[in-house]
Amino acid sequence: MLVKCVNLRTCLVIGVIAIWAMTRITGSGTPEVHKADTALNFVLVDPRPSVDDWPWWQGTDHRNVSNTKNFPTQWASSDHEGWQVPLPGHGNASPCLWGNQLFLPVVDTDYQRFSLLCLQRETGRIAWRTVLHQGRSLKSIDKASRALSSPACDGKNVFTVSSDQAKLWITAVEMSGRVAWQRELGPYQSSEAYQSSPVLFKSLVIVSADQPHGSFLAAIHRQTGEIIWRIKRPNGASHGTPIIAMISERPQLVIGGTGNVTSYDPANGKVIWTCKTSAEKLANTIAFDQDHVFVTWTRPNPEVVCISASGNGDVTKSHISWRLPKHGSNRPSPVFYDGLLYVLADDGRLSCIQSATGKIEWTRQLEGTFSASPVIAGPFLFCANETGSTYLLHTGETSTAVVANALPDGIVATPIIVGDSIFFRTNSQLHRVIAPDPQPVVERPSDARRRY
Repeated sequence: MLVKCVNLRTCLVIGVIAIWAMTRITGSGTPEVHKADTALNFVLVDPRPSVDDWPWWQGTDHRNVSNTKNFPTQWASSDHEGWQVPLPGHGNASPCLWGNQLFLPVVDTDYQRFSLLCLQRETGRIAWRTVLHQGRSLKSIDKASRALSSPACDGKNVFTVSSDQAKLWITAVEMSGRVAWQRELGPYQSSEAYQSSPVLFKSLVIVSADQPHGSFLAAIHRQTGEIIWRIKRPNGASHGTPIIAMISERPQLVIGGTGNVTSYDPANGKVIWTCKTSAEKLANTIAFDQDHVFVTWTRPNPEVVCISASGNGDVTKSHISWRLPKHGSNRPSPVFYDGLLYVLADDGRLSCIQSATGKIEWTRQLEGTFSASPVIAGPFLFCANETGSTYLLHTGETSTAVVANALPDGIVATPIIVGDSIFFRTNSQLHRVIAPDPQPVVERPSDARRRY
């Protein structure tokens, strides 16, 4: 029923209240924060993961490239070296690993709780489970629509980002399972579940919150939980994870969104450069080399774009090195390694591209639908599809499929490869697949050395 305003002043007051309410609901009123130059932002010791750790999304170097030399290449769906354990909840986030501790989030809709699990690396036994959120808002959600953001660990705390009751939260949990602090970052409302993972830079843990209205990027102090800086982002329902790396001889935080790729100074959130794109959204993580970033999307049209990261300001017309139409990926992230870029499409088309020129070296059609990103270990590219089959392909300018191994229950989360193991999160279990022990080489003496 329409209500007639008594006078113009009443109408104006009602209008102002309505606009204020809409602003609060959409999150466009989330204020910016700029404290990077204050004493509050003291510098902590940088995280020091070992070569046998996988401390955050895509590993220590943010490249999805493992440095291990001894890893399994064959395993069976029902029996393999290592262990497999059922998980007390659902989710598709990749685990992170520090020392003997594996961390991954789960949502249990029956008990209406969102938790962080810690499992022992050697045995798979659950060491502790810490509840981060609990309530009715967790009861009716789709099992696969929560616990999508991979944790990050600095050796003292594990940082987990989650959305609950239309807000975005970050929680720091100590290695013992005790909550160190929890912080609300701002409103978050999207038709898609939150998926971006936190990244670390010096004293900061940085979180992206792209959404249809009120997008922002926030940096939180790892020890205190205080927001050091928070800036507005272009609106759009993207959910790729930012990268932080030394590119073009300067630290850059690069993230793609709806219609743009932007580089920020990770210390303070100031824009370094921005490049316009035709992407409706970016759902994966950008790849990079020492001077370029590689971006891919599928809507409205598939494309891979190489951008030189040496510019400042709007670089749309000056720093795009090459474009490759009709190739692209939505969910799986591209991987750069040894001068080549590997792009795995959701439908299984895998392309090997020369990073300097955009020339396609080869393509292969893999069976199945893919959500997990490719991971490189040794001379192999590991590609796991949603039915649980993992393809091993040789990296390089020529390639052949080596073997397809299967695990039951399907794989959506990207596996991690570290030490002598691959850790797979399937829809209901966590698997550790271990490389078999190398057999000792027995040298047979020659006739000249044989004793009679």
